[in-house]
Formats: sequence, structure tokens, C-alpha cells
Amino acid sequence: MRLYINGKTAWNSTFSAENGDAVYVAQSPKRIFGRTTNIDRVAPDLGYPSGSNEACHIAQFAWKTFFSARLRIHNKEVRTRSFFKKKGWHLHGRDRVFEIEGCKYRWMLGTGVPELRLHDKCKTLVARYHPRVHGKPFLEILPGWKGIADDIVVSFIYIEKLVEDD
Repeated sequence: MRLYINGKTAWNSTFSAENGDAVYVAQSPKRIFGRTTNIDRVAPDLGYPSGSNEACHIAQFAWKTFFSARLRIHNKEVRTRSFFKKKGWHLHGRDRVFEIEGCKYRWMLGTGVPELRLHDKCKTLVARYHPRVHGKPFLEILPGWKGIADDIVVSFIYIEKLVEDD
């Protein structure tokens, strides 16, 4: 699944399917203090198990200048530094590891092009960002991982904000 990013930044964009239909919307209204990013799923049919198929609000980041941002996701609020653990060291920043339903994932930032992989021995590729070269940039979610697309998009927006702020 390819999600094309229609905006200057991932945290203030529409993520569209290959046919042009909006799938996710990330909005970050400009404010002097208390900037937030709201992430909504606007496409109702992504092939989720029954009962979780509707369009809805999926997450919110409350960005902080001097402290860890706060993330509201899965009906709970956490500090981003406790949800996204730092691992490794690279020219493009430190990788981030997070856990969803007992499975650990790692955004690899050292390659220059962020890749999401399972955080285990196999390091299976889950998603990859394709920056703007000829046309629009897009986030590619590999087959078999569509069921956690919401979490992939939320985590991608976070790591893109980190990279941009560095």
C-alpha cells in the first residue's frame, strides 16, 4: 500500500491512496504555544477486522519545546520518550523502537531514508519512506502490515518531525 504525502511536512499533510482518495489527514494548526498535530483516518475501508473499519480520530501529538511531546493513542496518553525508545546512533539521528500489541518495531534512520522493521533477529521490512525524487513522496506499507497502518502512519509522522527538527 502506498500513501502519497500531499503537503510540505508529514505532520501537516493528507496521505492519499494511489487512486488519489484521502486515507489519513494530519493537521497541525500554527500556534505560538501549545502546537498539536491531530491525525485522522478518513477512508472508511482499509480492510480492517470488522468493528474497526470506520473513519475516526486515531492520535494526537502535543509538541513541547523543552520537554518530551505527549502522544494520545489507543485511548491512553504517554510521553513520546517513553513510547519511542532511542536505539543506536547514526548520522541522521538515533533509531526509535516502539511496541504495538507485544511486537517491537524499529524506525531505522541511519540509511538516510527511514525504514520501519521488526525489532528482532530477522529485521523484516514493514514500511519504507520514498522521498520526493520524481513526483510526490510516499510511505510504502508492505503487504501483510495493513492491519497496523494507523500505528505506522502515527509513528512515521513522529520520526519525520524528529528528523526535521534536528
